[in-house]
Amino acid sequence: MQEIVFAPKSPTLGDIRGISILDSRVLTFEGIDGLDFTGISDLAFDGKSSLYALSDQGHVFELYFVLANKRIETLSLRNAFRLKDKKAQVLSKSKRDAEGMDFLDGHLVISFERKPKVSMFDLNGVKLKNFEIPSVLRDINNYQGKNSALESVVMHPEFGMITAPQRPLKHGDENKHTLFSHKKRCSFKADADITAIETMSDGSLLVLEREFRLFGLGRTIWLKKVPIVECEGTLCPVEILARLNSSDGWTLDNFEGLTRVGKKSYLMISDDNGSFLQKCILVLFEVE
Repeated sequence: MQEIVFAPKSPTLGDIRGISILDSRVLTFEGIDGLDFTGISDLAFDGKSSLYALSDQGHVFELYFVLANKRIETLSLRNAFRLKDKKAQVLSKSKRDAEGMDFLDGHLVISFERKPKVSMFDLNGVKLKNFEIPSVLRDINNYQGKNSALESVVMHPEFGMITAPQRPLKHGDENKHTLFSHKKRCSFKADADITAIETMSDGSLLVLEREFRLFGLGRTIWLKKVPIVECEGTLCPVEILARLNSSDGWTLDNFEGLTRVGKKSYLMISDDNGSFLQKCILVLFEVE
């Protein structure tokens, strides 16, 4: 774990009016139990000291995590396991494209692409159940592509499991993202792909959108506050907390993961895609 300069020397105030960057690191860990720490697509925090990192290869890594004085004091890899079916058999390649994750009562809730579903797993990686999702989300042909399905998931205290396609569905409005739960369905203006969603202390959702191109071209992320509790009608208002662009000097990579680690503090992580050209960057920030 090495420190990295994430913010430019003179960030434009309007670009980060809603957040403060507290710490940033590049993560590199030796493999554990034959699993390489790479391709991290989301994070989940247990509220104590375990930070779970999900690989899109169907692997989960448990890290010992300590914050002190609004900095990352300790982060060490201590366990890893493969996702398995109900019979404790390792998920096949076609079924393990895991992308979104949240922590709920000692279990992991994980969303998948290619074969879209949301499932609950125990902390040994064994599947316990599938969540019911709307029929429109179960058919991969409704998505913009096999790699644009259920990229994110979160457990909301009022609305339960909420998930979202990475890109608007084929037959919907291409300018609107839609959040799906059994108790509520709402949309908001789309700027790029949704890669992560997380709850905020007031019940709103923090949404990470990402535009990513290789070689540093056109890399942009948005952090948006969506007040889902207050949202009525078809289109929710959105507050853009931050818009960061690599052309302004931000050190951006393929940011795909997000988790809350305090009342106002969050971690955001990038997927290195298993490429030596990319980095796994972890950013600690606080919502103003």
